[in-house]
Amino acid sequence: MDSKRWGRLAQECVGIPENLKFNDSEETYVEEIGDGNLNVVLRVYTHDGHSIIVKHSVPYIKCLGEGYPLGVERIDAEYKALVKFHQLSPGCVPQPYAFNKQHNAVFMEDLEGYQILRESLMNGQFDMKVAENLGHSLAIVHRETHIGKIGEEAIEKLYQHLDNSAMVNLTAEYVFTRPFSRADETNKCSPEVSKQLKLVYGDEQVLSTASEMRQIFTEKRECLIHGDLHAGSVMVKGTDTRMFDIEFCTVGPAAFDLGVVVANFIFNYHRHMSIEEDNDSHRVFAHKMVDACKLFVNTYLEHMTERSGDREDYVNNLLSETAGFAGCEIIRRSIGAAHYPYLEGLPLAEVDCLGAGIRLLQARHRIQDVDRLLVIALMLV
Repeated sequence: MDSKRWGRLAQECVGIPENLKFNDSEETYVEEIGDGNLNVVLRVYTHDGHSIIVKHSVPYIKCLGEGYPLGVERIDAEYKALVKFHQLSPGCVPQPYAFNKQHNAVFMEDLEGYQILRESLMNGQFDMKVAENLGHSLAIVHRETHIGKIGEEAIEKLYQHLDNSAMVNLTAEYVFTRPFSRADETNKCSPEVSKQLKLVYGDEQVLSTASEMRQIFTEKRECLIHGDLHAGSVMVKGTDTRMFDIEFCTVGPAAFDLGVVVANFIFNYHRHMSIEEDNDSHRVFAHKMVDACKLFVNTYLEHMTERSGDREDYVNNLLSETAGFAGCEIIRRSIGAAHYPYLEGLPLAEVDCLGAGIRLLQARHRIQDVDRLLVIALMLV
């Protein structure tokens, strides 16, 4: 990769702090980092520790290959969303510095020294303050851009400003449609999960609820959402918590962000419950995931004070939608195109997760609080 090219672009971009710009006399280096499904992420740096992150969009879905084209304009929407997130809740995302439209690249703060939350969860390491911080930051962004606060006209302007319909359509396809179509060629799953597919494709209630959730996702313009807030899109350093990878941003239902986060806690509950080595320690961590999920949701509700209509009705519907979105996320990560690494080599946990997703879709209209959601998803007694 051409390190001087990216260093030169960083030098030329307006908005990058002077102390982070590369000069012509500096020898620059570049390394590809991250394992995202869509984009190329580079660290451009010098030996003295001077570094910056460049995120560059390619014209196809990286994890599927060039046969699956995707518009590069998504990086423009991501930059706009990063700026908005940073303005509303400073420090909740890497600081965005500049956008280069010609090269489809965003230049942003380097979070070197931070760890991807997914990795710490897999290793059984988690500070409960992270759940609290994530719930608080997400609530601020949702609250300050909520239709109940800024009105329908401003919501529509924000939606048009982001102009991220290609990514919205991608989510609609790969979260709500393709995984629920038995014949779709992008779907994949383990042999153990394959034996359970009849529980998805043979259940009309599961299929109709997935279709209902797709409609809510594509039609409900409620507030600015991250759009893909799994634990691989969160970085932590101590308790400092940053959201990133906002390329799926849109104006949509608040419950979608909540549902994806909740799904990650459910995945990690089943992961740690199924590990036999040092089982007692893993079981303790699994139950910590239950408490973390409750803390995340309750912190969010404490700070998410905007609403449409009666507060109690709004919260009840929000948690019902959260259950539906969590169920779709769990199922699509179990049998769809893009899986999490949480459950690799743990076939019983994979089957348990699929069951949790199915139960959430079956019961979504009966779920109106996080406690009931977790009882149904995890079959807690």
